[in-house]
Amino acid sequence: MYQELLILLSGGDLSEDEAAEKSATVEAGNSDPEYEWLVGYDPEEIVQIVIEFELIDYFLVGDKIDELHELISAEFADPLPPFPYDKVDLTTDYFRWLDAEFASYPTPWEALLWHNFIDDNLHVVVVRRSDTERILYLAETMGLRVKRSTAQNDS
Repeated sequence: MYQELLILLSGGDLSEDEAAEKSATVEAGNSDPEYEWLVGYDPEEIVQIVIEFELIDYFLVGDKIDELHELISAEFADPLPPFPYDKVDLTTDYFRWLDAEFASYPTPWEALLWHNFIDDNLHVVVVRRSDTERILYLAETMGLRVKRSTAQNDS
């Protein structure tokens, strides 16, 4: 299941071989010397962090929503419109605005919030909208904390 999740989180960029290699690292968890610093955390938290670190090129992390917007925009050949300061007051407003923008793309995208227990930054991964339900299902079955950015106030 990890392999499928990794491929979906990468937007299909990872090859089967790359995903298999990263999946093995996720399965090894804190027994991998690179992640031994995670000893003592819950198994789901370890998997959550190892997945993010293994897919670090696909995750966007920011402490301010307008900075995160710039990071998200830079991921696309045609950048997003400038940050909508006049339309958003809260993070939830921004993600609703972003969701409408992404829905209009030829390939619709969606921003997912990825829980990270190490810091209080926003951790986002942008995925194909058509893959969102499967990603959320896989994440739930693995005990991972991921949700749609438009539902960020839900538990």
